Amino acid sequence: MADIFDEVNEDLKRDHMQKLWSRFGKYLILVVSIVVLGVGGRQGYATWQDHQAATAATAYHNALGASDLKTALTAELDQLSPGYAMLAKFRIAAAQALAKDFAAAEESYLALSTDPAVKKLYQQAAVLLSVMNAPVNRSADELTTRLAMLEGQAGPWQAMALEQAAGLALRAGDRKTAVTKYTTLAGLSDIPPGVRQRANQMLKILNE
Repeated sequence: MADIFDEVNEDLKRDHMQKLWSRFGKYLILVVSIVVLGVGGRQGYATWQDHQAATAATAYHNALGASDLKTALTAELDQLSPGYAMLAKFRIAAAQALAKDFAAAEESYLALSTDPAVKKLYQQAAVLLSVMNAPVNRSADELTTRLAMLEGQAGPWQAMALEQAAGLALRAGDRKTAVTKYTTLAGLSDIPPGVRQRANQMLKILNE
């Protein structure tokens, strides 16, 4: 008798589950599908990212070994991840400067300084490098204007910006402004000893 009741009970359970499945099964399948696809999608995206990073790294480092670095990196730009693309653009600009094509180097650095894909820290570095590698016929006033924001902003580029601006003032024959900038530079609390030493040496010369 107990076996019969057990069988009936099991039949009732199955009947109940079938009714639940017929009512809610399609929704359960949908939810499970979304979860599985979501997990699979995340795993797939992570795998894709790893593959892209490895591909970009290989392409970048292969280009660095080319005899014509600038041409090789330029050809790979579309294949590189944003980080490697930024590095490649800095290397291209440096190669242009090394080849004494200062107009092209300046243009490349200025493009980096306004590139929305480049973080602000590196945009600022590009501004500084555009001044340091500008053609000799670029006006001191124009270059000083570029440096103005970096001079007054605490950060890794402030000391170099002040040193460059002081040099530009001297180039323009503005001794007073040069002294002011070197004085500000020498008074910064967190700068390399060599930079402070150069600033103090220049102040000694200019104040004689």
